[in-house]
Amino acid sequence: MHERKGAFMSISSHPILLAALDLDGTLLNSSGEVTDYTRKVLSEASDRGVVIIPATGRPLASLPPEVAQLPGIRYVITCNGAAVWDLGADPVGAVYSRYSNAKEHRTSTPVCLLHSLMPVETAREAFAVCESFHADLRIFSDGYACTDAHSIALAAARAAQKDGTEACQPNDGRFTILRDAAEWMSRNAFAIEKLCVFFENPQQAAAALPRFYAVPGVEVVQGSPKNVEVTAAGVDKGEALRALADRLGVPHESTLAVGDSENDRAMLQKAGVAAVMANGMPEIRALARLVSKADCDHDGVAEILETLGI
Repeated sequence: MHERKGAFMSISSHPILLAALDLDGTLLNSSGEVTDYTRKVLSEASDRGVVIIPATGRPLASLPPEVAQLPGIRYVITCNGAAVWDLGADPVGAVYSRYSNAKEHRTSTPVCLLHSLMPVETAREAFAVCESFHADLRIFSDGYACTDAHSIALAAARAAQKDGTEACQPNDGRFTILRDAAEWMSRNAFAIEKLCVFFENPQQAAAALPRFYAVPGVEVVQGSPKNVEVTAAGVDKGEALRALADRLGVPHESTLAVGDSENDRAMLQKAGVAAVMANGMPEIRALARLVSKADCDHDGVAEILETLGI
């Protein structure tokens, strides 16, 4: 099952030099892990000089340490492209720098290469819409994942259902718990990378979308059918991917994007090669030049890289 293919699919005349990989539902399995075999394939790709870029809707604090530990990881696209980070020589320490209990870890200082924040009044208006639903609310700012006790409880209940590809995240310090989210926003609305609301079911999320679309100056996408994600207008993973490729001297034609959901759409459209997981949304699979046969629980990312000869 896990023998490297002898014949590769010719999809692009340009060699793939950079691979941007979504996390939830793509690189991570439903347990929030990178399998040993996928890790092996990624290591081989890195050894051949391919730059591996995690590209996620999560903030820096929510990048799993095991992803930061993957061979060759240095750069990461977070918050749907609102922030691009250089993690330096100690990627895990860079992630821990955004933990609420950072003093308990060895940390390092990441460098933010691209920061596209929401305008203050836009952030305040979008936050008011988020807060009106009394749902699981996340506020992402300077790499931190801010939330409150009510949202943590809702997240735990949602994780217990295990009915989606969103990987459960432990409350191990990666969340900064706010006593009063509204009061915090009154002081920090100038520093918002992204707002994210998780609902109990897809129907609630779909019903909420028009409220978010009505907020001027925002980009609204869904990372899963049960959530709504809000950034500044014009922010997406695709623009961040192109900006990082330019910084690294990689032609856009030599980039690969792999994803599964709506918040990957722009990245898939703007990459040289678009690949989508078998478990991807049907409308997202339609964008792909390659769809894996295996899903995120069965090494779909490894299959894609092997199929492309990466």
